[in-house]
Amino acid sequence: MEIKLTIDKNSPVPAYRQIIKQITAMIHENRLKPGDKLPTERELASQLNLARGTVKKAYELMATDGLIETIQGRGTFISPRQDVIPAGRKERAKKLIDNLLDELRKMNFSYQEIKTFLELSIMQREERLEDFNVAIIDCNPESLFIFERQIIFLKQVRVAKFLLDDIVADPEAEKKLSPFDLILTTSTHYSELLGKIPSLREKVIQVAVSPSQETIMEMASISPLQKLGVVCESQNFFNRVLARLKNMGLVTGSIPCLFLKDEDRLPGFLESIDVVFIPPGYQLQRKKENMAAVQRFTERGGKVIVFDYQIERGSLLYVEEKISQLLNP
Repeated sequence: MEIKLTIDKNSPVPAYRQIIKQITAMIHENRLKPGDKLPTERELASQLNLARGTVKKAYELMATDGLIETIQGRGTFISPRQDVIPAGRKERAKKLIDNLLDELRKMNFSYQEIKTFLELSIMQREERLEDFNVAIIDCNPESLFIFERQIIFLKQVRVAKFLLDDIVADPEAEKKLSPFDLILTTSTHYSELLGKIPSLREKVIQVAVSPSQETIMEMASISPLQKLGVVCESQNFFNRVLARLKNMGLVTGSIPCLFLKDEDRLPGFLESIDVVFIPPGYQLQRKKENMAAVQRFTERGGKVIVFDYQIERGSLLYVEEKISQLLNP
């Protein structure tokens, strides 16, 4: 399909980030769907009158974030690994439900009977899930909150969160984690965790993580002239944000970070920056004495970006399948 992009060469935003922003927006708005083919680097560079290396950089960054993927000999496509359009999932779910209802009606079941069957089936599954325990392990509390929020789609599953450092330092780690049916950790920490709990290898699943599409879009809109900062709880979360900013070419060195234990310094911190990154679930104005400072920050054009890291959809599907296998041996 033909993809029409425009590049503002007078903008302070680099051309490769303008490409990322526009393609991400097209995916978010469902104008580009999983499986759609993108122009080659050469074709898009010619279309936009840019150096091929500029397009190559944009494609590489989008591939790293799981937005696109290149298949040798076939081309570059919008990746099906992440279901980035929530509406698409809902539409497919509705179609499956409609097909099921049609089949059951052909069997002369009434709608009330079908409703009863479905309610009983759900109740039975939830009762089984009540005894299913999942441990989530990562290096920072912010990410644990993010991952728990995603796993909670299985509402009856019991979820426990553990910091990696605590597990590594605990001589009873294997004993503590052995009651869990599944243990989730990121690909980054998989090997280190297995080294600590080798007897539980079969229970450990490594999941791929990446920034949410909303976060990527927000980051792509940042001007190189803007001063950036981070407010968070842990050094590890700050390191994760900083690494992503460097990967996108937004910073080369370090940037200021205000940790929550120093929250009283927030007014002065906001005066020195233009964009602040915060973890999901955190509000800058949670202390009344900081509300005026936050208001001044936003009134002068300051921007708050929630840095939302997510377990990729492909990994979540694998977790769902693994749980289903364990419940239905």
